[in-house]
Amino acid sequence: MRSPEGMVTSGNARTRIVIVVEDDRPIGELLAGVINDEDGYRAILVTRPTEALRTCAQVQPDLLVLDVGLPGMSGLELYDRLHQDERLRRVPVIFETAISREYGPEFRKRGIRKVLQKPFDLNELIADIKELAPPIAA
Repeated sequence: MRSPEGMVTSGNARTRIVIVVEDDRPIGELLAGVINDEDGYRAILVTRPTEALRTCAQVQPDLLVLDVGLPGMSGLELYDRLHQDERLRRVPVIFETAISREYGPEFRKRGIRKVLQKPFDLNELIADIKELAPPIAA
């Protein structure tokens, strides 16, 4: 069931939806697993930008975790496409990349506040997720 705030609800539990877009499946599964281990969060892993577009059309995410280097469409291009949708404009994003300096100007131009450099600290990822999409009090 979906609440007016766009969160998935099940009985008394309220869950933040985090869509993880990572083409390297083992990394994506690690990220999704760590997120799913946190109370109040549910990660949906997709491995291709086209899957991300379809998923975001069906599910209202509370947060996106995007890899910059995706096949067929960069994470920045995907971000731009997703932000054309009024429903998704205010959804916070965490980018992950191995080369953040190269993309720094692009991140700043888009107002992106959170970028995790690979290899990244999973505790930092969780802290950033909780900052951008705080857990819902029961």
